[in-house]
Parts: sequence; structure tokens; C-alpha cells
Amino acid sequence: MLHLTPGIFASFVKDLNAACHSHHLIQINLPLSDCVAKIGDKTLSGPSVIASGVEHSLKMTLGWVILVEPKSLYGKQLQGNSCSAIKINTAPNSNAKLAELTSIVGLIELPTTDLDPRIDRVLAQLDACFNAQTCLKPSHFSANTIAESLYLSPSRFLHLFTEQVGIAWRPYVLWRRLICSVVAIQQGNNLTQAAMLAGFADSAHLSRTFKRQFGITPTEALKTQSAIN
Repeated sequence: MLHLTPGIFASFVKDLNAACHSHHLIQINLPLSDCVAKIGDKTLSGPSVIASGVEHSLKMTLGWVILVEPKSLYGKQLQGNSCSAIKINTAPNSNAKLAELTSIVGLIELPTTDLDPRIDRVLAQLDACFNAQTCLKPSHFSANTIAESLYLSPSRFLHLFTEQVGIAWRPYVLWRRLICSVVAIQQGNNLTQAAMLAGFADSAHLSRTFKRQFGITPTEALKTQSAIN
């Protein structure tokens, strides 16, 4: 089971053995069985949170790993958390929905209110792009270009977008492109084709970006899911 949406990457893993690494995302570990997270001299064996940019290793027999964008609404709720154990009321099952996972760890979702029509239009443009056979290049979605099309100043557009969507513009677009690449691979495209569809220079660029974001490559992420299924 894998959930990937702007701001959160949640993956149900089996026999995960991640060597020491770091990434800019905040990591939440929700094990269903044996789990050992090592951060320097500290060892965490149950549900835990690992702060952004902290080197760690993780061995988990079965459970959920949730990666949260620090600049998202969810990430802001976790800011200030050190690397530590966390308490949860119930353990999630392997088929848990994303809303269940966020609720279990006490994250509050963005209120479901009607979006500003201008932001709604931008999101519709992104949907059209990422659902198309040939994705528009990232330069078409620069903040200045979008702001001008909406008759807004760049600063006003960036503030409005973050306020409405719950995540800043640049990381949002990057998340959408990474989601696009995963969907393309799931649909049978190879890594090179997926990279081009998502607006990356080549497969190496996609793999580097994905690993820097999530700590694993897109191929490794999908292999984990195949092993579970």
C-alpha cells in the first residue's frame, strides 16, 4: 500500500533495511512488528518521529513509514519535534487510508473549504498537465508566469497558494512531478519515459531527486510494494 500526495508520502513496508541516510522530510515510523531506528547513539524501537535533515538508519519488519514535507500544513504541525518516541492510540493496519494514518499521529487536515477560483484554476491546469501524455516543462509553472496570468504579484500569488493549498508553491510542484513519475512507472513506462513525462532531464535526474526527497529511488519504492503484494 502506498499513498503519495503533495506533502505526504506514506508507504507500507516489509523487511525494510535502510542504511544510514538523511533527507529533508520529517519521518514518522509506525511499526506493526520489530523496528529499530538508530539516530547517533539513540535507538528507538516503537512508533517514532525523526526530524528533518537528521541522519538515521531504520530496520522494520512490517509497518508504515510516513514522510512529511516540512513546508506543508502537516509539516508545520510537526516542527519543533525532536527525534523521539511518539504515542499512538491504535496501530494502523496494512490497508489504512491516508486520513486514518494522519489521524493516528494527531495531524489535523487542511479545512475543506471552497478554494479561491484563481487557485482552483491553477490546480486544474496542473491536473491537465500531469494527466496528459506529454507533460509541460516546469518552466511553464514558474511563480512569476502563473502570477502574471492571474493578475497577481508573485508575492501575493505565493502567499495565496500556500494559504489555500497548505503547502508552498515550489515544493508542491515538485511533489506533483514526482507523483507523475510514479504513476507513469505503474502504467508500464520505463524510468526514462517516466522522467520525461514528469519534466525531469533524464532518468538519473529523476532518481537523484526522488532519493533526495524520500531516501529511496522510485524503482526501490515500487519494488517494496511489489514484494508486499
